[in-house]
Amino acid sequence: MWHYNRMKISLAALAVVLSACGGINTSGAQDLGIDFGKKAVKGAPQLPKYSLRNFSPDDPARILVIGDSLGQGFGIFLDQRVKQRGLSGVVTNRGKVSTGLARGDFYNWPANFRTIAQSQKPDIIVAHFGANDMQTIIKPTGNVRYGSQSWAEAYAAQVSEILKVAADVGAVVYWLGPAPDSHKNLNNHLTMINPVFKQTVEASRGTYIPLTEIASGPGGAFVKTINYEGRNLRIRTADGSHFTGAGYALMMDQLLDRMKQDIPSLSPEQVSKFAGLLQ
Repeated sequence: MWHYNRMKISLAALAVVLSACGGINTSGAQDLGIDFGKKAVKGAPQLPKYSLRNFSPDDPARILVIGDSLGQGFGIFLDQRVKQRGLSGVVTNRGKVSTGLARGDFYNWPANFRTIAQSQKPDIIVAHFGANDMQTIIKPTGNVRYGSQSWAEAYAAQVSEILKVAADVGAVVYWLGPAPDSHKNLNNHLTMINPVFKQTVEASRGTYIPLTEIASGPGGAFVKTINYEGRNLRIRTADGSHFTGAGYALMMDQLLDRMKQDIPSLSPEQVSKFAGLLQ
């Protein structure tokens, strides 16, 4: 078994990840009464449910990670765990600190993602957003005030723009639903938008993975430490938002277990078993 206290991590890279999420407005998160109905799924882009290619060590999966500073951390540790587990994948990390889907004037993720995706041609996309999005949505077509009844619908449309780009390049999508946060207002916000991610991503045949199921206490509460295989494992940093190295690695192991289940050719052992069956 791999031990988390033996991880070989880049301290410089981890320092970037553990910096505070920029642009977070922690005032006045509201229950926006999310109920998309048909509007959430009408015209939803359709992703491939499973990978369009089989992978091998000589022809690995191109895995692209996008999102905020938490996403950047997931990208760092996903790259490490793919290598350490000997999986047939190459990770490109394009997580960007202080970004999200709300402030297109600061960083327009749908537009930039299209350029990135066309260049990288990913087979698999891993996305994490939300921590910097508790604010007015600003985009060329107009602004939508945070707390208004139309905010959730406008936010879902931003998610759909990301999914459309992924569908256009034929990539499978794994969308990580934000884990609980120690800051009350931000936690309320993340709790509110997780159903947005779930409904919108699943309407496009993407895979929604709620980190709350892995990184929370009773009732989905924020916790710094979890019991993992009989011992206490600290998974969150002092800022109450980011993960520790062990926390990031654990989350990525859970993700990779799901990926291997969906895409057996990521695992060399699985490939050899299938090859034997075909002889």
